[in-house]
Amino acid sequence: MIILRICTIFFAQLFVHLTHAQGGCSRIVTRRDITSLSPQEWNQVSSVLRRMNDDGWFRYFADIHNREFGNIHGNDHFFPFHRRFLLDFEEIGQRYDPNFAVPYWDELRDSRNPAASPVLSSRFIGGNSFGQCLREGLQSGWTMTYPNGHCLTRNYDRGNQMQPWYSPEYIYSVMQRFGDMHGFREAIEFSLHGSVHLGMGGDMAAMYSSNDFAFMLHHANLDRLWNEWQSWGHSMTMDGRDRGGSSIGLGSQLPHYGDDVGSTMRLGVNRMCFRYQGGTNKRRANALSMVAMPSGSNSSDADTNLGKLPLTMLQKWFPQVAHEAASLGSTNSSSARGSMASGPAFGRALVYPAPLSNEWVSMHKFDQRKVAEIMKDARDFVDEMNRVNYLSPF
Repeated sequence: MIILRICTIFFAQLFVHLTHAQGGCSRIVTRRDITSLSPQEWNQVSSVLRRMNDDGWFRYFADIHNREFGNIHGNDHFFPFHRRFLLDFEEIGQRYDPNFAVPYWDELRDSRNPAASPVLSSRFIGGNSFGQCLREGLQSGWTMTYPNGHCLTRNYDRGNQMQPWYSPEYIYSVMQRFGDMHGFREAIEFSLHGSVHLGMGGDMAAMYSSNDFAFMLHHANLDRLWNEWQSWGHSMTMDGRDRGGSSIGLGSQLPHYGDDVGSTMRLGVNRMCFRYQGGTNKRRANALSMVAMPSGSNSSDADTNLGKLPLTMLQKWFPQVAHEAASLGSTNSSSARGSMASGPAFGRALVYPAPLSNEWVSMHKFDQRKVAEIMKDARDFVDEMNRVNYLSPF
């Protein structure tokens, strides 16, 4: 019976694929912040996910991710492959409910204390299981069948807490300083991407990490950040190399799927029939609110505090803000405007993010030198921002 149901959905998916290949999007779904979903909306999402797992689809995706692991990490297929992978998951979910869309987890909002995130509450996906079976949230009581029969586990990297992730300010800086896909991909993959997987542990820290629905929430957020970066003049930016060292361009074929990389580059066209809540913000000087929108915080506070940074700091870490502020005539002509101590007393000092573990670096066959370079960059950013008394509202 399960095999019959999977075959039925497979051929339905083939029809959807052919339809999209022949034209554009007849309908576009919106991927929303998971915390914005009402209980009824989350129940609808949960129902689809449970049925997908019962029919073997979580096994299907874990198998793909595990088999293609070396082809989709540590090289520049990372972003386009995962966009296509999430779309595959979403389209299959739409066979159960045509309104199904993968939510995203705005992890930057929770970067200071990830374990306290409402996403990890029993209302949504549940929290730590200390390496044992997850007992709360969406996947409580589920049997995962890849690579063998087991219950889903999580094992936070600091006991009942997690080490801090990367701040909205740092990721915002990365998005401004890297104009090529290769540099942008490395700076994200070697920072936020890894810290979330490692922080949660359990299945999320394995090569078959898509067993945990946190994977989909996480990669939807990374894709959202990539989409925001693309809207800043990088809509068709694709460069770098694949696992074998060959150059990647828009005509390169994605691992497993075989689609052209170029077919994934723009949302709302070709097969990419989705968008993100809030759209994109093309005015980079005020775009920090697009990177993280924390509940109970005024994201414009971060823009206000960034505007008080010494000009030399803006030029180094936020070159687009410096350029656009200068074009608006709102920067001080001095090379440094001094401490921010006299500014509004809101927010807290930045903290160091968690480094990638040696085991994680080895599992992915990352360039250890490059990983260390990104980690040093992130720590230098924290040091310099704290030195001028920058206070983060996040």
